[in-house]
Amino acid sequence: MLIIFVSFWVLLGLGVFFVAMRGGPRGAVEGSEIGRPQEGSKAGQRMVTLVVVVLFAFGLAVPALVLSFNGAHKAAVAVGGLHLNAEQQQGRELFARSCAVCHTLAATKSVGRTGPNLDVRVGQDIATPAGRKALVLGAIAEGRARGFGQMPALLYQGKEAEEVANFVATVAGRH
Repeated sequence: MLIIFVSFWVLLGLGVFFVAMRGGPRGAVEGSEIGRPQEGSKAGQRMVTLVVVVLFAFGLAVPALVLSFNGAHKAAVAVGGLHLNAEQQQGRELFARSCAVCHTLAATKSVGRTGPNLDVRVGQDIATPAGRKALVLGAIAEGRARGFGQMPALLYQGKEAEEVANFVATVAGRH
């Protein structure tokens, strides 16, 4: 695929170069007066114009197709090929906004140094998803170090706290 993509751009560049060197589709004949139109065939001029238009259209269509196919369903994919539901995707966004600064979690590519590594503390130390979710919900509600630590209590509340806890419980420890 990469070879086709690069070949296309090389051919497009060469086509533009040759059309420009020729003086454009209606360029002047070498040695003639400036501004005097070329005495070439109409069919040849139309063919050059058609090739330039097709290459230009292809140059717009290929990147548009690549972008459209690359964007599909990327938000739902997490580390290890896990597919996140809408609640977990929202939890990932909330985690990235407030928690990733302090915590390490592979699923968000965060490497915080203040708080614990959640891949180890939550993902490996706690066996069940329900236990992982309960630990994260407790940490969000109470803060850490009994409220005297670095993590403030009630960083998120209600549905947002549930979304973050569900996301972390799902992805922690899955590298």
